[in-house]
Amino acid sequence: MEAFAAGAGFEAPPLGVLIAGVGCTVVLLWACWSAISSYRGYAKGRVSGDDFGFAALRAVFLVVVMFWIFL
Repeated sequence: MEAFAAGAGFEAPPLGVLIAGVGCTVVLLWACWSAISSYRGYAKGRVSGDDFGFAALRAVFLVVVMFWIFL
């Protein structure tokens, strides 16, 4: 850790928090995009209710798993 701090000019833990924050933000943005896209397809009749539910469940599952990994 001291070598990293000496070379980078800052400690490692803030970098980990930054990476986790960016990762969580990307996952949430993807989940929102997925939900909106699925709903638009469902509203236009191109996506069945079962497919819409599966897409929503998959997005929630991936958000939970990624938050567990990042945090």
